[in-house]
Amino acid sequence: MIIAALIAFISILYISIILFFSIGLQKLLSKRDNGINKFEKLSVVIPFRNEANNLPLLLESLTNQSLPKELFEIILVNDHSTDNSWVIAQEISCKFQNIRVVALADELNGKKAALSFGVGLAINPVIAFTDADCLPSNYWLESISRLVGNGVDFIVGTVVLTAKDDFVSKIQSLEYASLMATAAGSCGIEHPVIASSANLAFNKEVFDNLHEQFNPMISSGDDMFLLHRAKRIKNCKISFLIDTNAFVETSTQTSISGAINQRKRWASKSIFYRDIDTILIGLIVLLFNLLLIALLIGAIFAIHYLLIYAILLVIKSSVDYLLVSKYLKFVNQEKLLRIFLPLQLLYPLYVVYSFFVGIVNKGYWKGRKIS
Repeated sequence: MIIAALIAFISILYISIILFFSIGLQKLLSKRDNGINKFEKLSVVIPFRNEANNLPLLLESLTNQSLPKELFEIILVNDHSTDNSWVIAQEISCKFQNIRVVALADELNGKKAALSFGVGLAINPVIAFTDADCLPSNYWLESISRLVGNGVDFIVGTVVLTAKDDFVSKIQSLEYASLMATAAGSCGIEHPVIASSANLAFNKEVFDNLHEQFNPMISSGDDMFLLHRAKRIKNCKISFLIDTNAFVETSTQTSISGAINQRKRWASKSIFYRDIDTILIGLIVLLFNLLLIALLIGAIFAIHYLLIYAILLVIKSSVDYLLVSKYLKFVNQEKLLRIFLPLQLLYPLYVVYSFFVGIVNKGYWKGRKIS
């Protein structure tokens, strides 16, 4: 009886939050409005380390932005690259007045230090972040500038993982789409839980000490810690950038081990979260996926657990589909729904393994072990 009640309780919690996110996403999609055309000046801060292959395409997309160049600057912060990234960035910056390339001091290292340093040099009141391996759409900065001009203080933007033809790539794209759907849906119900520094912007004035908000003692998680701090600031208006012209695209990992290592990095910072929304939702998702695995194991000893597992998997797939299909239509990735069912079967193992391994073994980023 106790086991049945526990199964029902965890299942109801999971189903409820996914349905709430679906409602939140629908709310955003049905109320898309650019508002008045008031623009704010932006400073785009981009840390880079060994990105020689990506910098030319990134800077090309940034120099082709629809926002007038006098309204934004680009600050590239070199985090001790060992390839010719510095040379490439310098060569390109010489052609444009609004691009600055700076180097992180020898005693400093890491993405958070680079971001803090770049923000400290920014001359404009609004900061936008993206990563060096990303490609923003040409209207990205215009959309951010307009949204901040309409009174938004903190912007969570859409990040799209471009799927290749192989199954591993498609699985990553679909799994990340589910996270972005959660980001949008949680913003829609005014309880945001996910942000990505690949597409993020904020009004610099709402933060007292940006470096402290990054939680500098922890190597990763700049975006999430910044979001959590924004939620604690009185009257800080947080919004999801629900604009098809403001996507930021990036590539999937080249292997399943790379994808799992990325997941491990994300999981490793979760134990340091203090935001109640993020903690509760993460705990419910983890418990529900643990429940599915436990039911499969239990079916070895009692076959009726297999029936319960099948019922819950069908219910989970239905509510997940409701959320993810809306988001995939928004980002024009509906073809990924073809592998929706295989992901549903793999996802519980993927989530549980990545979380527990991530807590013990933090993984690597840019050749550095995450602390």
